[in-house]
Amino acid sequence: MKQMPVKAPTFWRRDHGFTLIELIIVLAILGILATISISNFASYRDKAEYVAVRTTLKHLMDGEDFYLFENSSFYPRNGKIKIPKGVARDIPELAYSFPEGHKNRYIIQGKNNAQRNYYRIEVRCDFDSNNNGKKDRITAYTDIWRGSVRANRVVRQLK
Repeated sequence: MKQMPVKAPTFWRRDHGFTLIELIIVLAILGILATISISNFASYRDKAEYVAVRTTLKHLMDGEDFYLFENSSFYPRNGKIKIPKGVARDIPELAYSFPEGHKNRYIIQGKNNAQRNYYRIEVRCDFDSNNNGKKDRITAYTDIWRGSVRANRVVRQLK
């Protein structure tokens, strides 16, 4: 008695690769996943940059407080300092160094006279963390009027 070879079912036998429909379905799934991940990545990147700016502002405000304790005035005494985007700059008076390649512009302003002492730090950002269609602007300030504190370490995001 001669045994007949067992044939595999038709759907298991393939003499060639994937069908066009299978490839299109795989590409569609990959496209959907890429779209979701890219949009999430952009939002996480903006959030991380916002946290980095807030951390820099905290260091600068701490430096302003220490400068006030040591010199009875804020830095700069009367004027502005502009730190362009990407330029390394040391500010020893505030114990802070901006690294080369930083992404935002900073303006540090101080005013000191017999009646009023204040500083204002403005950051013009390269991102839009609040999704209003504009690049963010963040300010931090302390205002002392005739010896009494009117505003202390206030941080605001301008619209």
